[in-house]
Formats: sequence, C-alpha cells, structure tokens
Amino acid sequence: MPVDELKIDKSFVMNMEHDTDDAQIVRSTIDLGHNMGLRVVAEGIESKEAWSLLDAMGCDHGQGYLISKPMPAEQLAGWIERWVPASRSVTPVNTLQQES
Repeated sequence: MPVDELKIDKSFVMNMEHDTDDAQIVRSTIDLGHNMGLRVVAEGIESKEAWSLLDAMGCDHGQGYLISKPMPAEQLAGWIERWVPASRSVTPVNTLQQES
C-alpha cells in the first residue's frame, strides 16, 4: 500500500507552544514529510496559537477540537458548508475512508 501522508501525533502538537523540543520535532517532521513528497497532517489542534504555528511551519492539514469535535457522518456535509477556516493554508483533513 503506497504512503501519501504523514501524521504528527497530538502529543507533540498540543505542547509545541510551550515546549521548544516538541516544536522542533513538529517542524522537522513537516520538513521530512515534504522532502519525501508526502502531505503532512497534524493531530490535536486545540488552540489558535497551535494552528498559527503549524501554518507558519508549512503543515498541509490539521485535525483537532479547534476545527471540530467528532460528529456523525450524516452531519459532515452541513458542517463543511458552514465552516470558516481560521487560516487559509492549513485545512482540515477528510478522515472518512471509503469502504471497499
């Protein structure tokens, strides 16, 4: 199965505003992913500050409570129509997988 994205665990993302080591791990992971031709997804975005840092670092996509709490699939289409991003460059990742 080909790899097309790299996810950054929320344990690094949630502390990166206050922990320079976590911030460096996140930045390095984004750079590594991009150098490998992968999309990079950050998990655990819970603050506008984290969103802004990820945006500045060049992260491609994000997941977390700042964007939305988990919801039933039937609510997704309406949420997408109403959602206004806090940043134009980091976008939420579509986590729905089509079953084969």
